[in-house]
Amino acid sequence: MPSDYKVPYTTILDIQPCPNADRLVLGTIYGWQVVLPKDKFQIGSKVVYVPIDSVLPKNIEDILFKPDSKVKLNKSRIRQIRLRGSVSQGMVIDPAELSSIINLDKIPLETDLSAILNISKYEPPPPKFQSSMGGGGCKIRALENAAFHQYNGLLNIKWNTTMFKEGDDVVIQCKLHGTNARAGKLPYVANTLWKKIKKALKLVPAFEFCYGSNRVQLQERSGYTGFYGTDVYGQTLKSIDTESKIKDGETVFGEIVGPGIQKGYSYGLKEHRFVLFDVKILNPDGSQTWLLPDEVEAFAKERGFEMVPILYKGPYNKELAYQLTKGSSEYNDKSEKVREGIVIKSAKKYDIDGNKQALKWVSEDYLNDPTNTDEH
Repeated sequence: MPSDYKVPYTTILDIQPCPNADRLVLGTIYGWQVVLPKDKFQIGSKVVYVPIDSVLPKNIEDILFKPDSKVKLNKSRIRQIRLRGSVSQGMVIDPAELSSIINLDKIPLETDLSAILNISKYEPPPPKFQSSMGGGGCKIRALENAAFHQYNGLLNIKWNTTMFKEGDDVVIQCKLHGTNARAGKLPYVANTLWKKIKKALKLVPAFEFCYGSNRVQLQERSGYTGFYGTDVYGQTLKSIDTESKIKDGETVFGEIVGPGIQKGYSYGLKEHRFVLFDVKILNPDGSQTWLLPDEVEAFAKERGFEMVPILYKGPYNKELAYQLTKGSSEYNDKSEKVREGIVIKSAKKYDIDGNKQALKWVSEDYLNDPTNTDEH
C-alpha cells in the first residue's frame, strides 16, 4: 500500500461557505477540500476522512449509501467529484454513522483506520504492456540486488501542507504520466550458486548493471531473450544506451512514456522514451544520497539523458504552485490537454534522514477528467 495512503480519524480544520450552494459548505481536512452539508459539522469536529481512490467494503457502503440515496458509487470507489462547481476530494464520515462497526470514543485521534474498517486503496489493473512480458509477467521475481532501491513514490502535498514555507527555495517540475523505471550500476551480488562460482574464479565485475520497473528488478528474470529481455523497460533503456551513460554507484530514476503506456497520454510520441527525474549516488560507506535538483539537471545534460520539464525555480509560493498544476502538459509537443500535476522539490535541503524534500501535487483537472487512467 502506498506510504501516503491512510483513512485517518481526525478533525476538520476549517469550514468556509460554498459558492452557489446555500446548503453546502467547504471543509478542510489536512489539505483536502470536501463539500459538506451545512450545519452538520463544525471546525474541530471529529470525523473519519476517506481519501479519493479508496474502495469501501460492502458493509460500510450500505450504511453510507442507502437504497434511496441520490449518490451512488461506481464499484465502491471514492473519486474526486464536483458539487455545485466546487471540488470535493474524498469523503467525511460522522463517527456516529459507524457506531455499529466501531466505537471511536476509545480510538486516539490521527489513528489510521484503513485496516480496521477494511477500506483499501484502489489498485488499477496492470497496463497491457506489463502482461506481455515473457516468463509469466510480474509474478516471477528475480533475485534482487539490495542496493537497487525502489523509488517509493512521493507524498501528496494535501497530506503535508507545511513541508514548504512561503519563500523556501524550490524547483517545480512537470509530473509525467507513464510508468516508473530505474537503472543502476551497483556492487555485484553473488546470490546464486553459479554467480558464487564465477565470483570465486574472479570472472565477474565489481559492479553489475541492474534495471527494472519500480517494483521488479528485471535483467535476470527468467523467460527473457538476451540481456535486456523483451520488456518495455529493457527495450527503452537499451534504445538510449543507458548502461554506458551511468557510472559505478549511480542509479537513475525516470518515467517511461509513449504509446500504450497510459491511455490517453502518449505525449504525441511514436516511440517509448525514458525521461529522467532523479539520481541516487552510492557512498563509500554503503549509504546512498539523492542529487539535488540542479545536480540532476547537470547530470542529465552531461550524460545525455532527457529530463522532465522544469516549470519554475525560485521562492515557494503556494498559489503559484497551484496554478502550475493547471493547463496542458509541457512535455514534448504539449499535446496532452491536461497536465497530470507537478513535483515540488527543495533546491537546497535534505531532511534529517538524508532524503530529498519533495511533494507531488496532482492536478484537479486531471482527477476530474473521466478519460484519465488511475496511476498518479
